Amino acid sequence: MSVQASTSRPATKSIGAAVVDLVLTLVILVVTFLAFLIAPLLALGVAYLCYAAMRPRAKKRTGSAPRAGATDTAAHGFGAGTS
Repeated sequence: MSVQASTSRPATKSIGAAVVDLVLTLVILVVTFLAFLIAPLLALGVAYLCYAAMRPRAKKRTGSAPRAGATDTAAHGFGAGTS
């Protein structure tokens, strides 16, 4: 008859290794979560900067002087008082 002196369960991680794994998992989770929160805000910021940069150029293309023959009121058509 033999006596088994060692435990039958397999060797497990130390407490330090388990804590390191837990902290690493939480850091990965937080970084991924923040990336999904920040990415849309960055995209909106870049879109706004493009809009702000292109807006002054668009205003320069259109002249502020009125076109020749353009008037403020219409002189013909329905409601022009030509009856």
